[in-house]
Amino acid sequence: MKVSIRSILLVGCAAAAVSPATAFAQEALPATPQERLADRPAAADDQPGSNQPGSDQAAAEQSPGDLVVTGTRIVRNGFEAPTPVSVVTAAEIDQSAPVTIADYVNQLPALAGSETPRTPRGSLASGSAGANYLNLRNLGAPRTLVLLNGRRVTPSNLTGAVDLNTLPSALVKRVDVVTGGASATWGSDAVAGVVNFVLDTDFTGLKGQLQGGTSTHGDAESFGGDLSFGRSFADDRGHITLSGNYSKSYRAKYSDRDWFKAYKIINNPAFAAGNGQPARLILPNTSLNVNDEGFVASGPLRGYFFDANGGLAGTNFQFAPVISGIYASGSEADYSRLDDLSKYGESNVPVEQGSIYGRLSYELTDGLKAFAEGSFSKAKAKAVIAPFFRTGNTSIGIDNFYLPAQVRAAMVAAGVTSIPLSTTNSKLGALRTSTDREAIRALGGFEGKISDSWSYSLSYQYGRSDITILAPNNPRPARYALAVDAVANPASPGTAICRSTLTAPGNGCVPLNPFGSAGISSAQADYLIGVGRQDLVYRQDVASASANGDLFALPAGPVSLAFGVDYRREKASATSDAVSQVNGFYAGNYKPFRGRFSVKELFGELAIPVLKDSPLGTSLDLSLAGRVTDYSTSGTVETWKAGFTYKPIPDIDIRFTRSRDIRAPNLNELFLGGTVTTQNVADPFNNRANAQFLQTLRGNLDLQPEKANALTLGVIYRPSWLRGFAASVDYYDIKIGGAIATNSSQQIVDQCFAGNTALCGRITRNAANVITGILLQPFNARSERARGIDFELSYRTDVGAGTLDLRTLLNYTDKLDILSAGATVNRAGEVGNNAGAAEGVPSWRAFATATYSQGPATAQLKGRFIGASQIEQNWGPLDINRNHVPAIFYMDAYIGYKLKIAGGDSELFVAMDNVLDKDPPVVASQDNANVLTSGTNVLLYDIIGRSVRAGVRFSF
Repeated sequence: MKVSIRSILLVGCAAAAVSPATAFAQEALPATPQERLADRPAAADDQPGSNQPGSDQAAAEQSPGDLVVTGTRIVRNGFEAPTPVSVVTAAEIDQSAPVTIADYVNQLPALAGSETPRTPRGSLASGSAGANYLNLRNLGAPRTLVLLNGRRVTPSNLTGAVDLNTLPSALVKRVDVVTGGASATWGSDAVAGVVNFVLDTDFTGLKGQLQGGTSTHGDAESFGGDLSFGRSFADDRGHITLSGNYSKSYRAKYSDRDWFKAYKIINNPAFAAGNGQPARLILPNTSLNVNDEGFVASGPLRGYFFDANGGLAGTNFQFAPVISGIYASGSEADYSRLDDLSKYGESNVPVEQGSIYGRLSYELTDGLKAFAEGSFSKAKAKAVIAPFFRTGNTSIGIDNFYLPAQVRAAMVAAGVTSIPLSTTNSKLGALRTSTDREAIRALGGFEGKISDSWSYSLSYQYGRSDITILAPNNPRPARYALAVDAVANPASPGTAICRSTLTAPGNGCVPLNPFGSAGISSAQADYLIGVGRQDLVYRQDVASASANGDLFALPAGPVSLAFGVDYRREKASATSDAVSQVNGFYAGNYKPFRGRFSVKELFGELAIPVLKDSPLGTSLDLSLAGRVTDYSTSGTVETWKAGFTYKPIPDIDIRFTRSRDIRAPNLNELFLGGTVTTQNVADPFNNRANAQFLQTLRGNLDLQPEKANALTLGVIYRPSWLRGFAASVDYYDIKIGGAIATNSSQQIVDQCFAGNTALCGRITRNAANVITGILLQPFNARSERARGIDFELSYRTDVGAGTLDLRTLLNYTDKLDILSAGATVNRAGEVGNNAGAAEGVPSWRAFATATYSQGPATAQLKGRFIGASQIEQNWGPLDINRNHVPAIFYMDAYIGYKLKIAGGDSELFVAMDNVLDKDPPVVASQDNANVLTSGTNVLLYDIIGRSVRAGVRFSF
């Protein structure tokens, strides 16, 4: 590892302690709403009505232990980090009664575009079906670092993202969301921020929960439960904690909702330059121009259609009035005659998951504690993708054995020797995906005291994720082409034989009737359909050593230092089936690969008190952090952070940070062997005609770490004249240079057409100039920028005999810029996905709760607001006929009642989401998933509708 003088200076002036010392602090009481805003220690009495920050009595009642949250690694009572942190406590999560903890965290305005079981797009290629991946600032899950008690969690897929289903959620006592660059403090991947799940590792007693729920539409059922146990032993020198949880959720579909009208974006067939017509149309009742039984969509026999058994049903198929490429749109009757693939779209992917967690600690001496913990989790998800549809790209010859005689006669009369058939091929069944994820994590180490102010820790963590991705019911296109090319068997009159078998006897081809929707035989299924499979193993090893303490005293207080070293090794390997390796399936076509990298890090953090009770201000603290990171794949990089917290008067805090952050390419971006799927693009070289082709996604070993410059500036106001109130405003600006990104196939074709010849080499065409393949690879050529303002307000007061607690989180996104190929697209204020880039975000999003507690009863109303937006900001009236998306407000409710049962404390509760049963707005999209579009943005809007959950919590 090469270390420059600059690197030594960075670490010498700023160092950071690793987790065990920090873990002591993070196991203290959760912060009150007011204390959360200041990222400060919690009061010892953390109950409604307790003394609030800003009062002398509150300061006197601080917990004697040290407390920090994830904004810093410095462990010093009273130290306030300059990095904005939003804290969510277990009580707040309980008052939503979510199916999984991710369901709550993803509602926070700082998160947008997170992948969940309700956003299953891309689940076949990535194996992400049913997973919960967090996405801060909509900058992508790989730029959000997920921690568990301040330590990394083994990734759940090759992108480095962590599935929250694998965490021991029953013991989570709070969630810290760091909404700013934190690479210098926590390492690579923290470009957008950090989400740290803090466990109650000192829990004592027995507690559990059971709950079940359903939507009021009769689907999306869920059931869950957890049980935790903890106790001390050996005169409190040792402590053991055990916890387990299980949950299961069931399927829901877009087509079972009244709001689903199959809205899609299509090219306007009436558009011509200068004629005043919009180039694109958003229309309801829009489907692929196919049906189950099949019809002829073009040529002299256009309109001939078939019945379920494959016979000729008629010669005048009633086409929809608007046909554009492979799409057709019209009335509900027109739509019903077609077989829209959106009906396969799932608004909730069924997921079954469970985890077991255990921790043991023992105080060997008064200053030395040993600890060990381990966990095992398993999650299973199954999703429906789509059938093997053909949009006129299956040619049926005049001598086809299954061709009805009337059609053959018509072909002779028309002078054609083949017809193009459009069909869903529903008789083959729908392609599906099934993903099994297992994760094992083991951690052990020592933490101790060197002196009254100095502590240290040593730890080693091993983690392994095993992911099996199956693509069952996967058609084999080459065999399909042979099977439907069936002719009369000369050796057995009246029977069919594959044309290919006549020239290659024994090739195993089984003839298939391309017409109709009648079921297929087992012999046909064995020949035409298979199961794509990939088995992934991801292993992570992390060794850490750190120390934390006070260096010397200044008039304003002690100078605190935390420093440490980390070593991390990540490696993954994958195997796949033989058919996938030769691109023999319709989708999936996984490739084997093997990749690894190692990381050596030296890091540190320094807290310097400058002022204390001075005429210039109540306090001023400087915070410096630095990290030198050496990657085996891309060399040495340096990250840093500098900031301050300034309290000019007791009621006001000002905080500022400036940081350099990085994200190194992950294993998927570096080593992916090549995943091949069937996709569609509009080809501008051929008058934007639809082209169906094989898309290959492959890694790139030439990638370099992306670098980000982040700035945050905030003000916290806790007025002494209004007890219980606190507010914060934080401005953020994150600029990413050399951002790692992958263009969509449509982007590559469009940019090639616009003159970017470097991308033309990724497109393969046949002799007829029709696209047959496109290669996608990640690259460093893009820049991204996220800029906006976070607001947080909270107020706690006594009302009558109870306590009212109000909290609001609000985000305004000013910029979400993507600069690629010389063009800048701002995705802020839009909610479509029409350039193949990350989803856009509304300019305004808010999350607010009003909680009233009196005696054993608690009631809460929660509001979720998404501001008005556009589908695509760059579009005007001549680009599309409909672009405005209205604002929407969701209301959730919770009622809980505590009582004594069998000598323990219990609580009965009922929670309802989307009380008003608000439908999502129309947001059509033109991306590669368009054929399965829901007609809205599933990453933002509630697509389930009103749902109810009820259950009981208990503790002894």
